[in-house]
Amino acid sequence: MGVIFGPYGFFLGWRALRIKRLIKNIPRSTIRAAALGPVEIVGKASGPYTLVSPLANNECLYYRLVVLLGERGSHRIVDEMCSPVFIDDGTGKVMMDPRGAELEMDPHEGTHSDYLGHVAARHGFPKGDVVSAQEFCIKADDTIFVLGTLRENPWAAKNADVHATALSHIGPGFVSEAEADIQRRSVYEFLDPNAPSGCLQVSAAEFDLHPPVILMKGSPFIISNRSQREVISDLSWKSIVYIWGGPIATLLGVWGILKHLQWWGVLP
Repeated sequence: MGVIFGPYGFFLGWRALRIKRLIKNIPRSTIRAAALGPVEIVGKASGPYTLVSPLANNECLYYRLVVLLGERGSHRIVDEMCSPVFIDDGTGKVMMDPRGAELEMDPHEGTHSDYLGHVAARHGFPKGDVVSAQEFCIKADDTIFVLGTLRENPWAAKNADVHATALSHIGPGFVSEAEADIQRRSVYEFLDPNAPSGCLQVSAAEFDLHPPVILMKGSPFIISNRSQREVISDLSWKSIVYIWGGPIATLLGVWGILKHLQWWGVLP
C-alpha cells in the first residue's frame, strides 16, 4: 500500500502546492473589472429561484450528492442538480456553472433517506447497500470564494433555442423554473397542486439568464465557503503532509517488501 499510495500522495502534494501558488498569483477581481480567463471572485450566491436538496431538505441553488454503494463503498454515485447560480459582489452579478468544481465546504451526511433508496435502485443496488452519503449545497446568500475561468457564454441569447419549452434546461444545464417546481413537489408531497410551490427570489427579474459571459470549470476550479486565506492555509498543510509523507510511505513500503523477500529466502 505504501508503494502504491505513496507516489499518489506525492502527486496530490505537488498539486496542492501548485493550486496554492496559483491562488496567490491570480489577483482577486471584482465582477465589474473581471477579464476573460482565470479569476478569483468573492461574493454572495444568488439566483432567480431555488431547489430543495434531497438529503437535508435545504433551500439551495445547487446540490451535489455523493453516495457510496456496495461492499465497502466500491461504487460511487454523484447526483447533482442546479438552478441558475449567480455571484454578486456588490459591483455586479456573474452567472456560474458549479458542476465539476472542487467543493471546499462541510457536507451534510446521512443514510436515512427515501431518496437514497431511489438512487441505489436506479443503479441496481438495494437501499441497504448505501455505505455513506454526503450532500454539498450552495444556498442563496452564502458568501463563497471561487477560483475558476471566466468564458464567453456559448448559451447566450443569440444562441438560445427557439424551440425551448417550459421544462427545457437553461444554458449549460440549469433546471428551469417549471422543473424546479416539479422537483419541489416531489420532496414536499403535501403542497397544493393548484398553487405555485417555488421559492422565487424577490429580485428574480433582475437576473439575465443568457449573459454574455459565464464563470465555469477551468484548471483548477474551486468553490469554497471559506475565505481565501483559509483555503491557502488548508492547501499549505496538505502540500507539506503529502509531499513529505508520500516518499516516506513509499520507502517504508519498499523496506517492508524487501524484508518479506528476505524472510522468504528470495534475498540473502
